[in-house]
Formats: sequence, C-alpha cells, structure tokens
Amino acid sequence: MHKAVVTHNGVSKQKFLNNYQLYQEGWDTLAQARFWQDVIDLTHDSMIVNVASIRKPLMKVATSQWHCLTETEKNSYKQNLCIYNSMDENTNIFVTSGKKFFFEYKKVLPLISRSLPVFEALEVDPWFAQAILVIESPGKTEARSYVGARGPFQLMPYVAKQYGLVVSKYRDDRTDLEKSAAGAAKLIKNICLPYARKMLDEKGIAYNEKDLWFRLFTLHIYHAGAGNVAAVINKINPTEGGMDLIRTMWRTEAAGFKNESQNYSQIALASLINFDRLLSQHKDTVFMIQGDRLLDLYAKKQTKPTDTLAYLNNCLSAYECDLVDGAVPFQYFVEKTARVRKEIEKYNIQHGYATGYLAINESERLHQLGNELMYKRKFNEAIEVFQLGIEKNPIAPATYDSLGRAYRLIGNHDLAIKYAKKSKEVIQNPGAFLKLKP
Repeated sequence: MHKAVVTHNGVSKQKFLNNYQLYQEGWDTLAQARFWQDVIDLTHDSMIVNVASIRKPLMKVATSQWHCLTETEKNSYKQNLCIYNSMDENTNIFVTSGKKFFFEYKKVLPLISRSLPVFEALEVDPWFAQAILVIESPGKTEARSYVGARGPFQLMPYVAKQYGLVVSKYRDDRTDLEKSAAGAAKLIKNICLPYARKMLDEKGIAYNEKDLWFRLFTLHIYHAGAGNVAAVINKINPTEGGMDLIRTMWRTEAAGFKNESQNYSQIALASLINFDRLLSQHKDTVFMIQGDRLLDLYAKKQTKPTDTLAYLNNCLSAYECDLVDGAVPFQYFVEKTARVRKEIEKYNIQHGYATGYLAINESERLHQLGNELMYKRKFNEAIEVFQLGIEKNPIAPATYDSLGRAYRLIGNHDLAIKYAKKSKEVIQNPGAFLKLKP
C-alpha cells in the first residue's frame, strides 16, 4: 500500500506493507501483544506490574516510587499482589517500565520505504524489513546495543563483515541504511530461512513461508541465533506449527533463549499493530507533524472547538511531541509554537483574560520539554529548549540547573559550571537577572 507522508518540508508517496494476517488470525487479541502495546504507549515515568508467564497486567506504579523501595519491600509488594489476586505466592511477577521514548515510529517511515526494494531485489520477503525496522531501535540508524549490534537492522560486526559491509575504527557500514538492509536480507536468506526450514522439517511440521507464525519463527532466529532457537524447539518437541508453537516458545527457556528472546516476537506483534495504527489514522495520508495538522484545521476554520484555549494548548502539546519525536527541527518548532501562542494571546485579549502569565507558563512547559529531550539523550536539542526557556523567564533557577546538566553531559564543563552557578545566583538575587525595560 502507498501513503502520502506529510512532513515539514513537503509531501511524498511512500510504500508500506499490509499486515492483514495479524488481524485475520487474531494475533492482535493475544494478551502478550496487548501488553506490549500498552508498554510502548507508556511514558518512562510509569511501570506495569504484570504476571511474567502470560504478561497479565496487575497494576501501574510510578517509576520514581518503585525505585525508592528496597529489594525486601519490592518482594513483599509482589507477594501481597499475588495474595490479593488469588495467585500462588511463587508466581513470577515482572515490573516493566514504559518504552514510549524508545519507539519512534514516525522516524521509521522513510527507512521502511527505502528498505523494501532492497529486500525485494535480493528476493527476500520484504515483510522482514518492515518488521525488523519497527522493532530494532526504531528510527535510530546509529544505535548500538549492549552486545555490539549496530544500525537500523542491528547487525553484529562479524555478520556485517560476512556480507560485505565494512566495520572498522574509521567506518561502519551498518549505519548506512541500504547497506545494512542488504546485509540483513542476506542474513535472512542464507542463514535464518534455511535453518527455519531445517528445524521444522526435522519435526515433520508443515509450513507456508508467508504464514505469520513462520515469519515470527524466522524472526526469532534473526534475533536469538539458530542454535538457541534449535535448543528451545528441541525442548518443546512440537508436532505442529502455527500460533500455538509461537505461544509455547514464549513460555519456554533453553540455552540462550530466555526472557529477551521470548519477548522478541511479542514486541514485533505490538510494534506492527501500533505502526498500523499510525498509518491508518487519516486514511491515505500520514501526518508526521500533528501540531501542523491541528493548527491548519484551526486556521482554515475546519474545526470549531468548544474550548478554544484547550484546543490551542493541545496544538502546543502536539508540537512538543513532534520535537521530541524528531519530526521537526528546533527552529520550525519555535516558529510554529510562537504562532500558536499569538492565537492564545489574541483570544485572551478578545475575552478580557489576563495575559501576563503566558511567559511563565511557556517557560515551565519548555523546562519540562527540555527534560523529556534529556531523557531521550537529545542533549543538543535540550540545550536549545532550555536556552529559550531562560529567554522567556530569566528567573527560573531549575532551568539554569538543567541547562548546566545538559552541558555537562555533552562534555562542556565550563558552561556546566557557569549555569550551575547561575541557578544559585538567581535564587539569591532574582532582580539582577531581570531585564529592565526603559
């Protein structure tokens, strides 16, 4: 299917794949898929307490509160939950933090459209390109895992070199989308698919390579390696494939096939569902910048909000999310949010509301936005946001302090010390930081 993708600098037609099997066969109704959808939609300041074996959510807790507990208190908390929910007190309970910050689906859109033809040219099912890109460090072409995998397809160094990519101190082709896509396609074609066929043939299991369960099975080999998947299959000793086999793999450990490996196809399903949701929000069009969509509707009077101020504040929130998601550059964000704030000011004046609080309100929002960018390790963008916040409200000590932390994290210790001092000075003498108008 093709979609018109609207960005800050134009409109382009991009190709994506339909995941109809996922819904026809009921994969979207599985508890594990729904659980990971919730996790992906959840911000990092919250966690879901859940039953590990079936990923049944029990409750949500604040991340800060959970981390304040001792290990003894955490264990006691879990045992009490088991008792309250009439479960065996030895039930394995996980506490899973929100992953919304990690899954940047909007940034994946152009990567998928460019990767599909690479897989097709190498005669590899392009479904794997789309699936891997929405799972493995989505939108982060430079990402490196703790085991050394890197790039949009998270290839290990030895795998990349095996398929012709250069990986050295001075050059790493794994960060090149087309080269990385070709390496991943060759890995699937030469290793993953042959081993998937071999394992299933040895068990006498019939399969169609276009079936979703077979694709998920192959994905497990891509992620965990053929040896670990063979170990779990030998332990299960299945006689049939299908959804039941995949679900049994989710509950079975063998060799290196443990929790992270079990989660992989669960997260794949959740990611594909969430990605489909992004693609289908506005029929044949995908708006990369939700702030623009809302503001354009308002400017063209195509919407008549019952609460204009709430609607305009939603526009600001949308632009803030767009910046955090990497959908817009900083200067574009500044120009567009300034336009929204002018609309807010105009509305307030027309209705006799006070406007003096707007600069303080903007400063507070910018401080919170900067901290969100810091959490996503977007330090340079955070610095620009904090600087803008200080411009709007020069007597905000928390913003000076956050700006100092941001500079420290990028290695600029002189500016880190400078703004840490300013944070203390503005508390002691705020008047010195106010620009007096003539």
